[in-house]
Amino acid sequence: MLFGIPQGENANLLILGISWDVSSSYRRGAAEAPSYIRKATSEALYNSFTENLVNLSEIWRYRDLGDLTPSSFKELKNEVLHVVRENFENQVFLFLGGDHSITYATVKAIREVTGKKFGLVYFDAHPDLYAEYDGDLYSHACPVRRIVEDGLIPGDWVLQIGIRAPTPQQIEFADEHGITIIPAREMHRLSEVDVPFDTAYFSFDMDVLDPAFAPGVGNPEPGGLSVRELIDSIHTLSTKILAFDIVELNPRYDVSGITGFAAAKIIREMLGLASLTLKTFK
Repeated sequence: MLFGIPQGENANLLILGISWDVSSSYRRGAAEAPSYIRKATSEALYNSFTENLVNLSEIWRYRDLGDLTPSSFKELKNEVLHVVRENFENQVFLFLGGDHSITYATVKAIREVTGKKFGLVYFDAHPDLYAEYDGDLYSHACPVRRIVEDGLIPGDWVLQIGIRAPTPQQIEFADEHGITIIPAREMHRLSEVDVPFDTAYFSFDMDVLDPAFAPGVGNPEPGGLSVRELIDSIHTLSTKILAFDIVELNPRYDVSGITGFAAAKIIREMLGLASLTLKTFK
């Protein structure tokens, strides 16, 4: 049993691992994360209750769709789209990365299959708005730019949280397209943001956390959020959840499983938030 919830034929949570880290620009190893994250959610450690006492075992049933191991980004996009198209019937999707480039593929698949318009809530140390990185248009440094430029989500429906490693060019792009950025040093502003969308895709790059709380990441950036600040941010937001992902967890550098346990905590609290509006997707 994963995440404190049982498997079931009438699953309302679909889990897909994506073993991909080809575009990782510093530390490779995120491709090993999907199985690592699953192990960190063991029922031997966690009960089924969130901090707000939502009993996930009474609400959720999951179906694990296994892991994709694509050999190219084109193959990654095609396989994700195929899996989403073959399995989605108004459930919530959880994608386990993999580096952050997978989010372009997962957002694109959800958009095409559901036909729904939704926002993007993007937790990350980096804005990922490069036009290209080392000649790669689909690098893990570029997914938000590709998502906006390809019209999958309009810029003014993108909320980025925890940013602390931007460049002037990326900030210029964000300003031009109406992307809202909440830097790590200004987390108090999150409760004041007027969110224009009521349904969202959530993406969690584990490097949004300070390396003290998440040492096992591909691109560690000091000065980040604590796990407490991140969980409080989740509780602050009240949007419906269409899908979410956990990316950039690198088991090779994870000390004592710290980052894996943080990922498991994020998943549990996200399922708690999604429970409040689950009926929307039935």
